[in-house]
Amino acid sequence: MSGRGGGVPGELLLRREFGRSDLPLVRHLVTEGAILAGLSGPANGAFVQAALEIATNAVLHGGGHGSIELRLVEDELRCEVMDGGPGLPERSEMAAGHGLRLAEALTGRLELHSGPDQRGTVAALAVRVRS
Repeated sequence: MSGRGGGVPGELLLRREFGRSDLPLVRHLVTEGAILAGLSGPANGAFVQAALEIATNAVLHGGGHGSIELRLVEDELRCEVMDGGPGLPERSEMAAGHGLRLAEALTGRLELHSGPDQRGTVAALAVRVRS
């Protein structure tokens, strides 16, 4: 899981730019996409909450807006949220925020990509779905 949108193969279920006022719609669209991918019950709720946490993080700390992609890649549902903020501080300075820790706890897999060669941050998470 990496890249800045469009670099990951698989079935695109959602691609949308969003701001603070769009977060309820983002929750709804991610829920629908997760159901379409075959994720149901508590696993769906956990995935949606994790995706919303990283989307909210993009709004609060990444410039006030972001974009989200949801893809089904083989047996994984993947979510990437990209923002245009200043990027993450050096690891030594960074204590992961509550939202990021929660997203990782809910999915078991959270990757953050940020650096001097890119503007903003990409937060990516994934869960396995049942066939």
